Amino acid sequence: MKRLKQLMSVALLCVTASLSAQNCCPPQTDCNPCCDWFSDCEFSVFGEYLYWDVCRNSRTIAVQATGGLNTRNFNFASKYESGYRVGGSFSSSCWNLCVRYASLNVTKSTEGLIGTQADIMQLYTDKFDYQSLDIQVGREICFNKGCGTLTPFIGFRAGWIDESLNGYSDGVLRLLAPNSLNAYGVSLGANFDWKIWTTCIPVSFVTRGTIALLKGSNGAGEHLSYDTAGVLTLIDHQMKTCNLMFVPDIYVGFEFDLFCCDCFWANAQIGYEAQLWASYLFAGATPNFTRGLGNLSLNGLVARFQVGF
Repeated sequence: MKRLKQLMSVALLCVTASLSAQNCCPPQTDCNPCCDWFSDCEFSVFGEYLYWDVCRNSRTIAVQATGGLNTRNFNFASKYESGYRVGGSFSSSCWNLCVRYASLNVTKSTEGLIGTQADIMQLYTDKFDYQSLDIQVGREICFNKGCGTLTPFIGFRAGWIDESLNGYSDGVLRLLAPNSLNAYGVSLGANFDWKIWTTCIPVSFVTRGTIALLKGSNGAGEHLSYDTAGVLTLIDHQMKTCNLMFVPDIYVGFEFDLFCCDCFWANAQIGYEAQLWASYLFAGATPNFTRGLGNLSLNGLVARFQVGF
């Protein structure tokens, strides 16, 4: 009997919420129609929590010890780290302008003892700072009585990535290998959403696909200095390169409508996103610092909260 009362209470709550939403909001089978110019405008802001894995080509640092006979390899594996993305959108007559800014910082460290006659403690720190900006303009297309929308868009994307590989011995900086990327270009893509549940809390399946062609400018430098007992002499030089890179990006998730009335609404999303920076210039290994192109991938969880007016 107790379990039956609980089930009836939950059912009553769902019915109440559904009726309340139907009295307050347009029917769930409708959307804002793709209408004439000068229709009502809509503005929304959102914040996203990112839990992403930074996956790069293997970073192996080969360090020479006294006499040049001993080497020790330090490998930096991928690591999940927290980041954020904020943005806003403005819609009018089914045209939509969206601006998004993302930031992610990752720091990985490893240490070990190397040496022949005397052990020398080596500490290596690898820092990765990622920032991106997207500006997109698209037009919403409604179909199947408003249960689904497709929004093709064209936009601008810019990205800034700063890396720093530092090596310490006895607390003194012995190796500094910064690597930076500034990239910008055009992007094309589409947003798609489909209502899969309209009772109690409406749920939609959402996905976004983007591909960008960016012109990248890399700036890199190396500075090494070992003690007089080491075989490696001082290396200090700078280099700059320029290349084009494709950056595909895909997002898949679910959207939950939390609240809606005549002048205010709120929803939440949970999903997975992956983006690939092709033709990314990686730093090499000491002492030669051979640099090569590879793929940088960022992927993981995205949790969003959005409010609109």
